[in-house]
Amino acid sequence: MKNMIRISLFFAALIASLVARGESADAQFAQANQLYTDGEYAQAIEAYQQMLPAQQSANVHFNLGNAYYQLGEYGPAVLHYEKALALAPRNPDIKANLELTQEAAQLTPAPPGWAQIVGDLAPVNFWAWLAVIVFWALVALIVIAPMYRWKGLSRNGLTALCALVLIVSMVGLYGWHVRGSYGVVLTDEATLSVAPTSTSPAAGSVKAGQLAQIRERHGEYFLVTVGTDKIGWLPNKAFSPIWD
Repeated sequence: MKNMIRISLFFAALIASLVARGESADAQFAQANQLYTDGEYAQAIEAYQQMLPAQQSANVHFNLGNAYYQLGEYGPAVLHYEKALALAPRNPDIKANLELTQEAAQLTPAPPGWAQIVGDLAPVNFWAWLAVIVFWALVALIVIAPMYRWKGLSRNGLTALCALVLIVSMVGLYGWHVRGSYGVVLTDEATLSVAPTSTSPAAGSVKAGQLAQIRERHGEYFLVTVGTDKIGWLPNKAFSPIWD
């Protein structure tokens, strides 16, 4: 009986702790929002940043993007809008503000590939769970169903449907894999270097807010490809992956 009481007390304390933590996060978020409303954008950014990485949410990243946009810092604004889209890919407000920021920064983003279009239909976790579920459903239909003499058009049709859904989910996951290989240039006229050193010759420059595909990482430098004709190294102070 004592053990049961101890277990009950433990879970009660755990639940109370989680509730208190949630209330604390809500209070932090409300305080940061108030700073934004008051036009204290730099302080709002600091308050939102304090919530990360513990509170990774589309709302936090979206509001961070808004605050950076108000300060004219388009690189970090694009980065946080992209992070918000990774968590809520179908949110129209995030997409609209991202497009507005890209227009203000005079950027022309490349159109997404077909895999990214499919991937953007749902969050990456949805595609992962869907792939796992339909995979095991296929295993059951192909391996287990014949043991119980389940044959005919219904089984064949269900097998074909599961196979189709599995293919679509794999395409969605591949789209998110491609998106996860990109990062955002944070500073305007950032210099691409030939080698990952501060004394390396320049290989060109890129605008704040531009997307670049990560090829390699060496210490504090990223080897990136920008568009179809620019490649070089950027330091982490001028560049950040969308997924980190």
